[in-house]
Amino acid sequence: MPRGLTADDLEAALIGGLVLSAGGSGKGFLARGRALGRMALDYGRVRLVGLDDVDPDAAIIIATAVGAPGIAGPRILPRDAIDAARRLIAVIDAKPGAVICGHVPGLNAWLVAAALGIDLLDAASNGRGHPTVKMGGMGLASRPEVSIAQVACSAESRLSVIAEGDIVRTSNIMRQAAVANAGLIYAARGPLKAAFVRENGAVGAISFQLALGRAMLGAGGAKRVEAAVQFLGGCLLLSGQVAHNSVAYEGGFDLGRIVVRGKGGEAVLGIYNEYMTAEIDGRRVATFPDLIGTLDPATGEPVAIAELPPGSPVAVIIADRSKFPLGKGALDPAVFGEVEAAMGADLLSYL
Repeated sequence: MPRGLTADDLEAALIGGLVLSAGGSGKGFLARGRALGRMALDYGRVRLVGLDDVDPDAAIIIATAVGAPGIAGPRILPRDAIDAARRLIAVIDAKPGAVICGHVPGLNAWLVAAALGIDLLDAASNGRGHPTVKMGGMGLASRPEVSIAQVACSAESRLSVIAEGDIVRTSNIMRQAAVANAGLIYAARGPLKAAFVRENGAVGAISFQLALGRAMLGAGGAKRVEAAVQFLGGCLLLSGQVAHNSVAYEGGFDLGRIVVRGKGGEAVLGIYNEYMTAEIDGRRVATFPDLIGTLDPATGEPVAIAELPPGSPVAVIIADRSKFPLGKGALDPAVFGEVEAAMGADLLSYL
């Protein structure tokens, strides 16, 4: 399987990854994501490898970003992703065998792989966007005896945070670092063995992201919506206009709902940074970690929650959690309580 990624892969990774980000990112991410990917490809070879190509005992690090998206103007630079990974490696005192992303698009992991000369593993903590690091923790939220290190860096803010301990408490510290950095900070965490990632991670997430992106790029324009639905084995829930968007920033998260009205009825999308629930005419039809996504019905481009003011045309798609790679953190009962409390919605019983 090992192969070098290309500029064509980058474009597929962008559109496929943005659909799978479940509303957390959209058109506004394209320039930054493309810049990250191009920088990685210019830096050196980005080699994608499978788990069969890595020693089961190899140390794996996770390159990610922690967001508090309601704050505008995060103080981030691409070098922050590299610095976070380097500082993590110094803390854990181990040479990593490969890097994975927290969830797709995950282009900061491309950059870390290229800059540090390590492989990009065809896996992720989770195959769709998740609002908390714990949901991308591959089940570690239920294992407080396991200690990891998490590092966040911002050169512009002159901010560096290192936290060691269980994933719940260290993740809370990373969230506060994102808030202190105006809404987003690049981070890295680990180490985890490759065997652990195989058992608990979203294996094949990068290949899936690329294949979805290629299917959509091959369709072009409005047909991208249908292409995404077909590839995901999902359905077009509703195509219409945003009637209401109550999403507001609260406690480091974007929280609220979007109401979409169309010929097929009324869809209500519950939001906690990403789309977490979808109801059609009062009936729950999708619940995290099912995929819920929004696309521009005219262009087929993924559209983020923040890009959908009232009056916006939008196509809402859903796909069952069984249709894409998923990490065990997204199914860990320990990670749902805080999200349910904030949303005032039942999620756990839908697992």
